[in-house]
Amino acid sequence: MSALKLKTARGSMLYAAISFGMRPIGMVLTIILARLLTPTDFGQVGMAMILFTMVNIFTNVGMQPAIVQTNEDINKVAHYAFVINVSTSIVANVLVVIFADPFARMLGGSEQLAQIIRWMSVYITVGAMLPVPQGLLQRDLRFKEVGLSQIPAELTSTGGAILLAWAGFGVWSLVIGYLAGQLLQVVLIWTYYRPWIWLKPQRWDFEVLRRTLRFGLVSGLSTSVKLIKNQIDTWYVGRTLGMTQAGLYGKAYNFTSMIATMLTSSIFGNVLFPSYARVKDDIPRLTRAYLKSTKMVFLMIVPISIGLAIVAPLLVPVLLGKRWLAMIPAWQILSLYGLLQPISYNSSPIFLAVGQPRRNLSASIVLLGIMVPLLVILTEPYGISGAAAALSIASLVAMLFNVYQVEQILPGTAWKTFTQSLSFFMAGGLMGLGVALSKDSIIVMTQGPNALSLILVIGLGAIIYIALVLILERALILELYELIIVALKLDMRWPRLLPSGLRPSKKARDGR
Repeated sequence: MSALKLKTARGSMLYAAISFGMRPIGMVLTIILARLLTPTDFGQVGMAMILFTMVNIFTNVGMQPAIVQTNEDINKVAHYAFVINVSTSIVANVLVVIFADPFARMLGGSEQLAQIIRWMSVYITVGAMLPVPQGLLQRDLRFKEVGLSQIPAELTSTGGAILLAWAGFGVWSLVIGYLAGQLLQVVLIWTYYRPWIWLKPQRWDFEVLRRTLRFGLVSGLSTSVKLIKNQIDTWYVGRTLGMTQAGLYGKAYNFTSMIATMLTSSIFGNVLFPSYARVKDDIPRLTRAYLKSTKMVFLMIVPISIGLAIVAPLLVPVLLGKRWLAMIPAWQILSLYGLLQPISYNSSPIFLAVGQPRRNLSASIVLLGIMVPLLVILTEPYGISGAAAALSIASLVAMLFNVYQVEQILPGTAWKTFTQSLSFFMAGGLMGLGVALSKDSIIVMTQGPNALSLILVIGLGAIIYIALVLILERALILELYELIIVALKLDMRWPRLLPSGLRPSKKARDGR
């Protein structure tokens, strides 16, 4: 087993362990917050965050992936990137404060949204402090520190908002919570990466700067288009249907994609992109890594997406309350949209690793070209369900386009991606059928929709899926088991944990 594979596996497991360990707490806090505030509150802050996230992407000009990928003097690149990020963010911060009213109208909001934008605008400058040290951590494959900075920040943001919401601060509890979480993440990231090489002045080498900006601008443009792709549906819902519907749609998207995004966007972006970049010149090895990572995520994402769609009518009223019932149809559509994420997200780090970020841009343009007209056609007559359908259809086409693009870089992956997903969809489909057939009986047995019935339904689905995967993908499960044991070095202490055929000899263990 190669050193890079072990290091990537350890990074993935550390990142996933941190995320999964804290995610249940985060989900509980998010549910509590949803019970304390209204969909309108979430809609207003969600619309403001669309603006700030977009501004941050423009001010960061793709410096984070440029730092991970560059072969230039890292001290120079880090300093140049930091100066560019901070200077552009300060200018943007001032402009957002000045033009808060027009921005609020553009987002479909009122004077209260303008006030939220003014007070939250510091988010832009604070956010500019993150890309350089975060990119350096990723470059060094220090995934544990990346996870340890993100999760506490999320918990602080949500936990602080709960306390303020309980005290009656309403929508402002979300505003303060977001800012507190962002500040904490900056403090943690800067603590984890020492020395602060980005603060050390460097002589400006304009040739290095040109090459860095060339990659960063293309990557940043791709990320900008990707953000527009990810947020244009929420923006259109808010502008067309109002802040309350935007809140319902946004929460349906966030809840259904929370785990999927953690598995795909976070792990692919934070762990696999740096790892792919290390083997970008070895096409057979890069191909194996791509196919294996996609297969691993299919293993996890299929039951989650199908399960969320099946149990939505039970889960939403039990956990969130009656004020959120209107989002159930959109929730179910968006749950199935999550099935498309493994391939789409795994394509992006491949394109970045081989120095072709324009392919991410192409995929985003394809998606936007399909989604925008579908949003206009479907949203007004069908509400947030129509918007969810528009996103899902466009994402399916974009996913197929990404498969085609990866095939051009890594020949033979398109067919293998399709065939290796079949067993997981079969297991997930049978799991969904079993849960759908037994759900009503479980609800009757537990005397109505409640937490117990929800736990039993989820438990039944998990048992069915695990049993089927053990039958259909036994080799993968054994390989995953071996990878975990070896990556955590448990085999050195307890060699019998490995199957007999995989146990190293005593001489090999002593020499490892």
